[in-house]
Amino acid sequence: MEDLLTYLITLIMSGFGIWYAYKIFKGSTKPALSTWIIMFTGTGLSLITYLLASNWEFRPGILNILDVSVTVIIIIATLLWSKAKVKFRTFEKWYLVIAGLITLFWILTKNPFGANLLIQALILIGYFPTIQKLVTEKQNTESFSAWLIAYSAGILAIFPAMKSSSILPIIYVGRTLVMQAIIISLMIYYEKFFAFRKFKKQLK
Repeated sequence: MEDLLTYLITLIMSGFGIWYAYKIFKGSTKPALSTWIIMFTGTGLSLITYLLASNWEFRPGILNILDVSVTVIIIIATLLWSKAKVKFRTFEKWYLVIAGLITLFWILTKNPFGANLLIQALILIGYFPTIQKLVTEKQNTESFSAWLIAYSAGILAIFPAMKSSSILPIIYVGRTLVMQAIIISLMIYYEKFFAFRKFKKQLK
């Protein structure tokens, strides 16, 4: 059962990465390179510290592994086929500074477990710009298919995470599901809100 779930999660996330890269190739998606760089920084540090803290348990951390892999695919696709340039916003600069401070904490304390917990908090904060954008613009600007694919992989990842001797995979998956659920809920709300507002205008 664990093997099947691992294969399913890998298939879902790999499919998502390839699909997103194809959209970049076709020019229908123009991702912000800086966004994916900070995502790689967070998930990459999370993966390294998790593996060190958990005695290299790969299977329970499958979602983290695939998050890093998909991010690398998207960064490469963006560099190859998009004209996007690296332009870090203020939030992203601070994100990288804090990531550097967490890395310094990890090196000085030699405590990958504590560093991983700090990184999870940092990744959680990384969702805030998306939430702020949805709330500020009061309409859905995100892709339902992309977020639902990622969410389905997270749900499946619960089961291998629970088999770990470490609590870190459960925290990673739990944080992912909670924040993605908030964003998907906001997407649904503003999708309906926007449709209702448009309907009211048509009635006038």
